[in-house]
Amino acid sequence: MRLTAEQLNLYKESGYLLVTGLFDSGTAERMIEHYMAMRAEGPKPGDSGGTPDEPEDPTHKYPRMINMHRWDEVTENWARHANLLNIANQLIDDTPVLRQTMLYFKPPGGRGQGLHQDQQYITTDPLIGVWIALDESDKSVGQMIVVPGSHKLGHLTVQAADTSVSFTPVQSEMPAKASKVGVNMRPGDGLFFDGKTLHGSYLNTTTDRWRRSFICHYVGEHAVDFVPEQGTHVSHLRSS
Repeated sequence: MRLTAEQLNLYKESGYLLVTGLFDSGTAERMIEHYMAMRAEGPKPGDSGGTPDEPEDPTHKYPRMINMHRWDEVTENWARHANLLNIANQLIDDTPVLRQTMLYFKPPGGRGQGLHQDQQYITTDPLIGVWIALDESDKSVGQMIVVPGSHKLGHLTVQAADTSVSFTPVQSEMPAKASKVGVNMRPGDGLFFDGKTLHGSYLNTTTDRWRRSFICHYVGEHAVDFVPEQGTHVSHLRSS
């Protein structure tokens, strides 16, 4: 899958790129079946149901899974899909190395995640994420929100998040005049975003729709680790 010059420029300027049909709808359905069955098996390493102060949040029953590729061969195969690696390679201009996988279930009524930069968690550059919709994703279910151009602002200060709407307690401070854009996606669509691009989501306000997503993070083969400035990493808030 070769990106056009227009797509490459859009990513460079906006910090994100939507690629439709990254996976076919049949694969998205198989991913749902696979991870729902896996979730039904019980707890997995690294499960995160979110902050405990909202006990009715259904995310506690369907916690986010992380790094499934380390113990699930099917996940590893999906995370190393040629389309993902090829596009990531073009966007970071380096050979992508798989760093992390996640499965975010977000059932009806589930909380979203405060807007953040991935490099406020993973201190490696370059870093690129890809968010693959497994269900129809729109405003009602708490679609992905991005802030165009925010990757050019450097690493922003972290602050406490509103845990009535965010299952994590940390988010990024919003830059002045930030423009938040909701991205509608169909099953199998993929949203690639720079490690400094602000992104997150809000509540799933529906009573009957899920917003499941398969998420991968890649670093460049020649990536370097960095020491974050004080106040710009999630651990800085948690330890304050």
